[in-house]
Amino acid sequence: MSKLSTLLCALLAFLLGSCAYDKADEIAGPKVPCTTPEVVSYTLSISPLLDRNCRSCHNAVLVTGSVNLQDFSVIQKYIRSGELMGNVKHLPGFNPMPQGGNKLSDCDIELLQKWVDAGAPNN
Repeated sequence: MSKLSTLLCALLAFLLGSCAYDKADEIAGPKVPCTTPEVVSYTLSISPLLDRNCRSCHNAVLVTGSVNLQDFSVIQKYIRSGELMGNVKHLPGFNPMPQGGNKLSDCDIELLQKWVDAGAPNN
C-alpha cells in the first residue's frame, strides 16, 4: 500500500506542477503597443484621463491632499515640480497615485508623458 501511495503522490505532484507557468507574459499574452496621437490634446486626451483616474478624489469639491486637478494652473504646478509624473509612475520618493489603487496603464502613462514632454499645453 505504501508504494501505491507514494506513486499516487508523485503523479499528483507532477500533474499539479505541470499547470504552473514560468512566465507571466505567457498568461497575459503579447503586449499590445500603445498608440498615441501625434499631438496630445489636453481637452481630448488628458482631461478625460484625469476624469477617469484622478478627479474622483482631486476635484473642486473633494480636494484630497489639497490637490484640485480640475484647476489647470494646479496641474501645471505639479508638472513643473515633477510630482505628477513621479506620482503616476510610482517612482521612489513620490506618493503613488491613484492612492491605494493600481498604477495607471503603460499607455495612459505614455500619453501623459508625451503631453508633458510637449510642454503640457492647454489645448
